[in-house]
Amino acid sequence: MLSKPSRLLTVLLMLPTWGFAQAVLLFRVLPLSPKGGALVPEGMPFFLLLGLAAGFALLASYVATRRAAVLGWSLPPLLGLLIHVPFLGAGLALWLAATGDEEEKGAAAPMAVAGSLVVPFILGAFVCGALTWGCSTLVDLGKLPLGLKQAGGYFGLAIFAGLPFATGVSSGVILRRAGGSFGQAIAAALTLIGTIILILCAMAMEGIVCVVMAAPFGAALAFLGVTVGYFLARTKAGDGTLQSAAWLAIVAIVGLEGWNPPAPLEDSTTTEIVINAPAERVWAELHDIRDLPKTDNFLFQFGVAHPMGTVTDGQGVGAARLCKLSTGDMPEIVTVWKPNQELRFKVLSTPPSMRELGFFGRTIDAAHLHSAYASLEGGFKLEPLADGRTRLVGESRYLLNIAPAAYWNLWTKEIVHSVHRRVLEHVKIRAESGPKA
Repeated sequence: MLSKPSRLLTVLLMLPTWGFAQAVLLFRVLPLSPKGGALVPEGMPFFLLLGLAAGFALLASYVATRRAAVLGWSLPPLLGLLIHVPFLGAGLALWLAATGDEEEKGAAAPMAVAGSLVVPFILGAFVCGALTWGCSTLVDLGKLPLGLKQAGGYFGLAIFAGLPFATGVSSGVILRRAGGSFGQAIAAALTLIGTIILILCAMAMEGIVCVVMAAPFGAALAFLGVTVGYFLARTKAGDGTLQSAAWLAIVAIVGLEGWNPPAPLEDSTTTEIVINAPAERVWAELHDIRDLPKTDNFLFQFGVAHPMGTVTDGQGVGAARLCKLSTGDMPEIVTVWKPNQELRFKVLSTPPSMRELGFFGRTIDAAHLHSAYASLEGGFKLEPLADGRTRLVGESRYLLNIAPAAYWNLWTKEIVHSVHRRVLEHVKIRAESGPKA
């Protein structure tokens, strides 16, 4: 099976092992410690992690070598080593995983169309660089249009949606006219987009977590663009009009975002838990929520903001409340104080939404981390149950200033639910282990 790996086996075996080896050995993409540095999984010696990564690298190289031989490419062993070259090797690994099987051996080889793909790649990289530099300059001058601020700076629809689609269109047109298969067109588009993203990450313009979150939507748009370009390549529109329209759409989106900004999305999320303790015990634990345990949540380990504890100064409406997050302090003021019934508070300011992890163990302070998410208010409701237990409901209301907000809200809701569960489960443990009323 490994002597002649199929495309499916290459995708399932080579790409994960290659990605793990690259992450650990080259880019040190590891969870963050409380001090902001990279750490290894708890209980695993660092040398064991390195050994595991080295083994994965060898396995990935072997599968890549055999896959290249199956496809009839020249110098398979060399290609098996080249997949580990930082950045450039990503394109080769993706191409090996996505290019055709035996019946597609006669399709266009990668080098036959690489020259044509250089133009859209340079154009895409230039668009990313130009928009990022332009937005940064406008920020320094204090003249950044409101729309781009609300879209998270350069990380708005232009880059998030327009670039993947335009890259897909160009890849589909070029590969179809070169005799390539539909799978090769998809591989070409993902290679170009992946390389641009890696450049942004390497230049500390973007971090790992945001890229992972954006990947499903971007990949779907790239696939849509490849489909449009590939199946319209033989029509009159494929003579350059189609590609030009796709790339010029990015400029149009920038203009629309800048001068007619998308409305921020306001939403709320609630989570509930049943506690085997009376409301009085539960209420007593809501004043100060201390000693939250170390989190095992994947996103929290990689830098997404999560609560470390809360402190309330005083009692009643108007009391100051401080929520200590992993990214900074979030001051609040109590707006509803009903002992054993309800506690609500208004958020005065929100720290960065995450401590973004970049390559080589660095943390990145991207602009959208300060503007994309704002917590507005939150609270707890206590509902005594007939059997002496208490239903505790946590609620948060927040604002999203990043486009497309509907997509990002899918991630935000789940993260806020995870924050709620972390706090509610801790209160449950404290209330159930405390003295009975």
